[in-house]
Amino acid sequence: MPVATSRRRKSARQASSDIEEDQATQAVPVRDDVDEDEDDAPQRTRVKKEKKTTVKKEKGKAKATAKEEPEDEEDDDDDRIDAENFADQPLTKADCAKINGLAADWLSVEELMHQPSPIITNAATAMADVAGEEAQEGVAELDRVMKDLLDIQALMKGHSKVLRDIIQDVATGEDITNAKEKYLSLVDDMNAEYDQKTTRQKYLTNEQYVSFKEGVYEAQHSGSAMPPMTDFIPREEGDESDDDDDVVMGGVTQEYKCPLMMTILKDPLTSSVCKHSFSGEALKDYFKSARGVPKPCPTSGCSKKFTLADCHPNPDLARKIKAYERRQKRAQEDSDAEEVID
Repeated sequence: MPVATSRRRKSARQASSDIEEDQATQAVPVRDDVDEDEDDAPQRTRVKKEKKTTVKKEKGKAKATAKEEPEDEEDDDDDRIDAENFADQPLTKADCAKINGLAADWLSVEELMHQPSPIITNAATAMADVAGEEAQEGVAELDRVMKDLLDIQALMKGHSKVLRDIIQDVATGEDITNAKEKYLSLVDDMNAEYDQKTTRQKYLTNEQYVSFKEGVYEAQHSGSAMPPMTDFIPREEGDESDDDDDVVMGGVTQEYKCPLMMTILKDPLTSSVCKHSFSGEALKDYFKSARGVPKPCPTSGCSKKFTLADCHPNPDLARKIKAYERRQKRAQEDSDAEEVID
């Protein structure tokens, strides 16, 4: 019995030592694992440092690139044209097309400047129809306004002509590199040439001015033929002789009777072919059976032919007719008043 007990104790002690050895043996790997983790820590730190270094390097490169961009801009600036020192280039056919458009624009504006002319004429005619010194001064002022308007129109035509002359020079092979200077020089020459013209040379044959003078004269001398235009514009040095048939104008009496009805024109229509006017209803009856076929002008002595489509309303003539009727009525009233006094 005692022996058996001793053996059991020994086995127990051996088992305990085996356990301790096993624990010791198992503990070693645990320490090794800790050592490995401790060894990896510097590596992870180095990786982090390397990443930070890489990021810093990339940021540094980005900043360097950003700093280099102005240099690229400077390079771009070097490639740009120095407009201030860039030499003028010769005019090309494409440039001439644009210049031709500008010339057409000048003429378009000049056409618009014709619109005030009838208004000025009507105002002058109304003033001329009124007796008194103040009315005559008003007519003289409107005469100056009409001349100023015609001067502007002439200069606009001059600008258009200058531009077309430049186009012609390019077409003939002239190398024009100083377009601006050439244009301004030609405009100065054009202005100087116009300023040297006499009053007759500027206005004597101008249709707008002739119409203006006709309206004023008729209001002042109803029923009388207007004398030649040379009677209204004194001769200056450089003008042709008054005996020259080419410059003598006037002597025309405005006719307000319809050639068809022989009565005062009503709603007048004027032929664009021969410039004769007729009462609207009478002319329509004349062409009723024509069906678009031209017919001889009803005016005595006129050999022209036209259609009803060639005739158009003439509001300017209609206003003159009304003014004429007012003058006739006033003259009749004055005549009646004189008879009563007698």
